[in-house]
Amino acid sequence: MDEYWRLRLRRTLLAWKTARLPPVVTHDLEDDAHDEVLNRLRSAGLFNRAEDPVKIVYHPDFIASTSPLFGLDYDQFVRGCHLGLFPSYYEPWGYAPLESMALGVPAVTSDLAGFGTYVQREMPASRQRSVRVIHRRHNSYETAVQELTEWCQDFVRLGRRDRIAMRNEVESASGQFDWSHLGRFYAEAHALALQRV
Repeated sequence: MDEYWRLRLRRTLLAWKTARLPPVVTHDLEDDAHDEVLNRLRSAGLFNRAEDPVKIVYHPDFIASTSPLFGLDYDQFVRGCHLGLFPSYYEPWGYAPLESMALGVPAVTSDLAGFGTYVQREMPASRQRSVRVIHRRHNSYETAVQELTEWCQDFVRLGRRDRIAMRNEVESASGQFDWSHLGRFYAEAHALALQRV
């Protein structure tokens, strides 16, 4: 690198330095005092301080390649994640964990989501490492939070090789959720609905 570009790099790095904490949210919100996500982050004391165990980037907008912030398509964004967390209280099916799996990202869902129930019923236990189902049905909120917390801690403790192995397991397991396999259920539900009308 010649001296000109070294100088530009140094100036750019200095321009980025600030004593302020990194912002939690990527956008100015119209009514941030009543935003449930921001209020929950505030009550948990998560402000992106150096000592905070979790750093937050709250992006209250769709991910798209036209976005000036990320400039990524949704699938590129998901593929760059380590884990998808979707412990829904209710979800008729729940496409988000399925999308994560299709892109090779391990996912967490719940047994109150149709997808989670399907995984428990149809996926062999030996392959369920790639998609974790949190037990929320007939359990208290605190019990479900404890289960999710313990699983996330176990995930964070995985070594690089184990995370890569898990991603490979996810990709191989995602084939059983392909449209060619699940499409017939939609066709059967559609035919049943037409029959009842």
